[in-house]
Amino acid sequence: MIIKYCPVILICAIFQNHLSAQTDILNNVPDTTDSGNSLTEESLLEETAELQDGEENPDFLENLKRNPVDLNSASSDEINLIPFLNSVITRNIISYRNKNVQFKSRRSLLKVDGITEDLYNKIKIYVTAKKSGKNNQKDASGKNPALKQNNKFKTLFISRFSQDLQQKAGYLNRKYEGSKPKIYFRINSVLSGVKYQLETNITLEKDAGEKNLTDFVSGFAGLSRSGIINSVIAGDYTLNFAQGLAMWNSFSYSKGTEAVSPFKKKGRNLSGYRSANEVQFFRGAAADLRHGNFGVNLFYSDNYYDASYRLNQDEISGFYYDGYHRTSSEIQRKNSVKEKLTGGRITFNREGLTLGVTYWRSRFSKPVIKDSLQQLFNFSGNSANMTGADYDFVVRNITVYGEWARSQTGAVASINSLQFTFFRIADILFSYRNYPYDFAPVHSAGFGERSGNTRNERGFYAGISFKPFKGIDINAYFDQFKFPYRSFAEPVSVSGNDFLACAEWKADKGMMFILKYKSEISEETKATFDEYGRSIKRVDSRNQINVRAGMIYQVNRNFRLRSRFEFVNVDYGHYGSDNKGMLFYSDIRLNPLNRLTLDFRYIIFDTDNYDSRIYEFENDIEGVMTNVPLYGNGRRLYLLINYAPFSYIRFSGKYSETYIDGVKNTGSGNDFIEGNINNRLSLGLEIKL
Repeated sequence: MIIKYCPVILICAIFQNHLSAQTDILNNVPDTTDSGNSLTEESLLEETAELQDGEENPDFLENLKRNPVDLNSASSDEINLIPFLNSVITRNIISYRNKNVQFKSRRSLLKVDGITEDLYNKIKIYVTAKKSGKNNQKDASGKNPALKQNNKFKTLFISRFSQDLQQKAGYLNRKYEGSKPKIYFRINSVLSGVKYQLETNITLEKDAGEKNLTDFVSGFAGLSRSGIINSVIAGDYTLNFAQGLAMWNSFSYSKGTEAVSPFKKKGRNLSGYRSANEVQFFRGAAADLRHGNFGVNLFYSDNYYDASYRLNQDEISGFYYDGYHRTSSEIQRKNSVKEKLTGGRITFNREGLTLGVTYWRSRFSKPVIKDSLQQLFNFSGNSANMTGADYDFVVRNITVYGEWARSQTGAVASINSLQFTFFRIADILFSYRNYPYDFAPVHSAGFGERSGNTRNERGFYAGISFKPFKGIDINAYFDQFKFPYRSFAEPVSVSGNDFLACAEWKADKGMMFILKYKSEISEETKATFDEYGRSIKRVDSRNQINVRAGMIYQVNRNFRLRSRFEFVNVDYGHYGSDNKGMLFYSDIRLNPLNRLTLDFRYIIFDTDNYDSRIYEFENDIEGVMTNVPLYGNGRRLYLLINYAPFSYIRFSGKYSETYIDGVKNTGSGNDFIEGNINNRLSLGLEIKL
């Protein structure tokens, strides 16, 4: 089947001589940025299985693209939130600004120690230099997203619509009580003054199959200003502190092709909630206060959660985080329990040193019980609390950071890391984590093999990102982990390790080759039979190897070609069923007109079963990310269109289709589809005033 795509490779070879004659676009047009290109987000998010087909882009990334950090006015905390930057480089950016008064353009970042051309290309989408007047940022439509930056009042309206075109069983048997479309609305307004900024936001969402257009409603009003009151928010907000052990209720990165920079969580403190995820936020009021070297966060929340409960005993037996209210049972568990939470955080911040202490406590309206072995060490009872202490220390090119947290059970979890930055050569990271089996967090998301499950895990992580030669970037990590106590899935202690190496070679201007190797060995228990025919469970070793080769060819600013091949092999030591698979795709990106962008991708895949599935990260309509697991034997394609007829309006649309060979139906339960095709249409509209 790969022979079908030889013409695409041949096209790339034909264009290579033309590419050599191209001039460097960045040299001709200072600070040009294509914010519609998702390659930056892909390097951060592609290993995150939580981003399924058509999920919303993480709120903080989307907001950072729409409101890039001003290099000439941002604090060190704000600059440090930019992906791919570490504390050492943030310190150098502030030092450069203090010596030179201001950045004349984004490209002036290349004069800062530690900012290479490659790093600059990754972060420029998130930064601006407003006083310079030299920014020329464009989005997928070819227009500037930072429109009317000098206006005191700005409004952003976003609307999205998506619908699966095939009829699912849930609609035929009327288990789904609502209509097919998934609908999203958001309106965000910002009023800016010399020393203040007032922001309001309202978000509405209806998932496919839900009855009410206002099934989910979220909103907030926030005031940011200089002085003691840094920010105050009433309504829905998020809290993300330190390394996520004591408090973290937003999306966070997992392990990926960037081995060092995304590892350190960048606590965003207090933020207004703009997303449509129905569980990752608080509802109430919060304040961020600053005075000198000290900062204080105070917060109160009174919010509902979906849960299953026993009517007779008025007890909660489990929480639900998908946000679906389509069937009678899903509707019944909506807003079944309320949590009242109060807490605070104190920080001390001096040049090169940050210390923090966090405490919160909450009470649930109904007691949470341990209904099964699966919940053996989960939180239970009416109340929860957490105490945390964290540190971040920078000296020369070394950063030491970490956090300890104690839950209401008395167990203490910790993560401690050491990072070395050798400018323009390498970054090296070592980290050790220890999450006891009886650590029972409610609002935590520490780094780990099991993303977000901050308990029953010990691990040592070593990562390196280095540049041995000009044009070559290599990222590699090794993670050794162990789950020391039994769980519902594994009745005995199990362990494993994960190794990744990824090399990028910029062979010429616009031409890049990528080679990635990933191997994960983990122990799993498998059901088998002993010599007497009795069913027993035994520990087996599962070894999964993924090998990827890819190419990106930017012919010019209006034409890009891309191809990727990936092979996976899953091998069990004794009891499992070995299987393998492959995936190949080619895509084209065109800007035929100044305000029009077209993306087309065609994928073929062939895997033995779901166990050898391969994830395929792809572009989507504005504000949405898609990371699709593909398995079986079939194909997938999509066409994405972005069009901005005027400077203040943008339309986007995507058609995607997955075809599975040799099957009569796909999906299961209420998502059962008769036939072997699953397709979707998505539309988006943005208006900026």
